[in-house]
Amino acid sequence: MGRANRSKQTNTSKFGSNSIHDPASLNQTTREMHSVVWHMAWPTVVANLLGTLNGILDAFFVGGLTHSRQALAATGTGGQILFLLISVAIGLSIGTSALVSRFTGAEDHDATCKASGQSISLGFCLGVSIGLLVFAFRSALTHLILGSNDSLSSTYCSQFLEIALLSTAPNFVLNALIGTFRGIGDMKTPMLIQGATILVHMSCDWMFIYGRLGAPALGVRGAGIALTASTTMGMLLFVFSLYRRIKYRDAFLWKNVAPSIDWYRRILRISIPASIRGLARTLAMAIYTAMLARTLEGSAAVAAIAIAVRAEAIAFMPGIGYSIATSTLVGQSLGSQNSLRAERATRVAAVQAVTIMAMVGASFLVFSHFLCRIFTADPAVVSLGAQYLRINAISEPFFGLGIVLQGALQGAGDTARPTWITVVSMWCLRLPLGWLLMFPAQMEARGAWFAICISSISNNLLLIPLYIKGSWKHRKV
Repeated sequence: MGRANRSKQTNTSKFGSNSIHDPASLNQTTREMHSVVWHMAWPTVVANLLGTLNGILDAFFVGGLTHSRQALAATGTGGQILFLLISVAIGLSIGTSALVSRFTGAEDHDATCKASGQSISLGFCLGVSIGLLVFAFRSALTHLILGSNDSLSSTYCSQFLEIALLSTAPNFVLNALIGTFRGIGDMKTPMLIQGATILVHMSCDWMFIYGRLGAPALGVRGAGIALTASTTMGMLLFVFSLYRRIKYRDAFLWKNVAPSIDWYRRILRISIPASIRGLARTLAMAIYTAMLARTLEGSAAVAAIAIAVRAEAIAFMPGIGYSIATSTLVGQSLGSQNSLRAERATRVAAVQAVTIMAMVGASFLVFSHFLCRIFTADPAVVSLGAQYLRINAISEPFFGLGIVLQGALQGAGDTARPTWITVVSMWCLRLPLGWLLMFPAQMEARGAWFAICISSISNNLLLIPLYIKGSWKHRKV
């Protein structure tokens, strides 16, 4: 009994009012709940912003090479291939977080450690197998994407991938551990590790791309080394951070990491739909970009959507932070059999996210040209990018609402139905509507921007009836 009491005290002192184990948290005022949501959201926002900064700095280092255009095309194409793999890894993180948060809320320590250990071993198995498969076909993939006319870019891309793909297994394990930390309610550790990982990445970029401090100058291979080294370091830091917590050290016991088909199936039942959603969105946007390249604006429109989406991705960070905070709070609340707290946390997070994303939309209306000029001086690209931001400004509050509702459903382990909504909105609405507006309606790039706005709003509105129906509150994981 004393041990149980000490455990509860530890949880309360560690997470404060965020902890589901604090009896006072069951009767929080609205102001207190707003504070809980905010303190769980902001570290994730910072971590995501650091990740975006990492990508920008990475492009800066690669852009300093002699054949910069080909080098950037190579690492950009390789990055797209890696992003497909990362989409699967993020799905694993979502599944891990849903299970760990549910068991944390139920104060089931054994199940928490088991879910974490199984996710780690599953991540390693998936990372190795998928990494080897893509490695075997890396040359064919690069030629498929880049074509045969740009042999130098294809060669660079193969060189980059042959090193960068070594990061696949560490990346999957890293995402499983991120899911564990988010599930137990610790958002700050992933943020701090993200910062350390970026320092390693940038240092290795500087050393191995250009040959500093006695290291060989390896060009795009150096960029691959930097990615693999920083990802591996991040994984090791997560392992160390979890192991040093005595309460969660059991996750690394053989009985918890030894492959279990039943547990793998349990994790994948949540993870696979989340991974499919990411893959469906990524592939649909690749097709959409190809359609956009065939408009009258051609390459200018493709460049415009690239920089506009980059600006939009930075603006999306607050919404994503609230989504992850909601996912954890809903999972822990349902684990403690407190669905009212889950609903309350979702409402509070939605209010904050919609408010912030409305301000983001207003900034797009006012500063659209300025934001695009940060990335390019080409007047045609700036004009088209600014047009995209102004048209899609109206969709930002809807994104804030939708991403929070999606987080609530994910926290409950309901990932299949949101995936179907993504497939419908992307493949059955955005692609056909975009084609109709771009070509038969002869709206060209402007029609593409309107189709994106309409499909985005529709996607987020379709999540409302799923949430209101309430079946997620009774979902077993």
